[in-house]
Amino acid sequence: MKNSLILITVLLLLDSCLDRIFFPVPSADSTDLIVDGLITDEPGPYTVKLTKGIKIDDSRQVGEPIDAKQITLFDNAGNEEVLEHTGNGIYQTKPNGIQGVIGREYYIRIEMYNGNVIESLPDKMNPVGEVDSIYYEFESHQPPDAPTEYGYRIFIDAHNATGSDNYLRWKFTGTYVVETLPQYNLCDISPCLDSYCPLPCSGYTYVNGELKKGYAYNPKTKMVEYTGVECTCCRCWVTPREAKPKVNDNQISKNGKFIKVEMGYVPINYYTFFEKYRVEIMQMSLSGAAFDFWKAVQSQKEGTNSLFQPVTGKIPINLFETTEGMGVQGIFYAAAVTKRQIYLDKTTHKVNIRVPVDCFEREGAMGADCRTAFPGSMSTYQQPADWK
Repeated sequence: MKNSLILITVLLLLDSCLDRIFFPVPSADSTDLIVDGLITDEPGPYTVKLTKGIKIDDSRQVGEPIDAKQITLFDNAGNEEVLEHTGNGIYQTKPNGIQGVIGREYYIRIEMYNGNVIESLPDKMNPVGEVDSIYYEFESHQPPDAPTEYGYRIFIDAHNATGSDNYLRWKFTGTYVVETLPQYNLCDISPCLDSYCPLPCSGYTYVNGELKKGYAYNPKTKMVEYTGVECTCCRCWVTPREAKPKVNDNQISKNGKFIKVEMGYVPINYYTFFEKYRVEIMQMSLSGAAFDFWKAVQSQKEGTNSLFQPVTGKIPINLFETTEGMGVQGIFYAAAVTKRQIYLDKTTHKVNIRVPVDCFEREGAMGADCRTAFPGSMSTYQQPADWK
């Protein structure tokens, strides 16, 4: 990864003075191809995503999709498969295509339209071990000028597979279900007045000045008619994006066992515990090369959150160009996976959960489309297949 000097302004309030501190930060060159791909021992399809790197101070959209002429997946048993392009720089194997097998090695070849060819080094899928248990510790925090905040600190006990390399990655995924009221979307022109602009997806509209459910405007008759239409953006399953990867640290391993490894934090609020919160921990086996990649990413994420720890420079990758002409970053790797889940709800630890209020007893996501109301998260109205 090429290093460029980019100024990040950090505001510090010291003795009533405002200081600016500047750090040199690495940035992908704007011509770099970013590769994000993985094959596991779970049923496919497996995905490879291509995007274009941008500088941190660039105003363009992060992760601009890039299309390739062809991407092919190979293993060391003589199998290969051309991935299907599903749009937006995303390529996938067929559901009944190549299946990841522990002990085999996998790599991809990316052929670009301009003739450039990128390949990944063969990556071996190692056995993974198990997540033995997920548990939590209840926490409370009293801000100076706000209500008490509550949450759960999440931990796991786990072990590695016998005789395998001691390289693991853990992924914490939290999912919760919410219900919003998009029929009470406040009109921008008159905030905090008794004026709503119901979203079309809410299933509500005004009929003779009254907000009613199941009515919609018919463009053919140019009239509001009862259609029985239901809300399509009221109930969603929300999954916050992973803040940073978590890899094992040999210092906390004893005979391949990992005890009380901190995974993350679950805040207790009206939305996260509207019904219940699912904690899922995925344990992934890594090769040495994949471990070095994710360890470097973790270090950089931690560095950006620390005032006095500089951001590390180069991230090791397992991709190379067979022809010159463009930079490449990212990784394609193989991982065996295992998962464990627990559910938390309002009875897990009884606390007083504040109901959000503002001028109409609505706040934040309350009057919004649930699919877009939680920035930094992935939201869908489709219930996960394994939701309990």
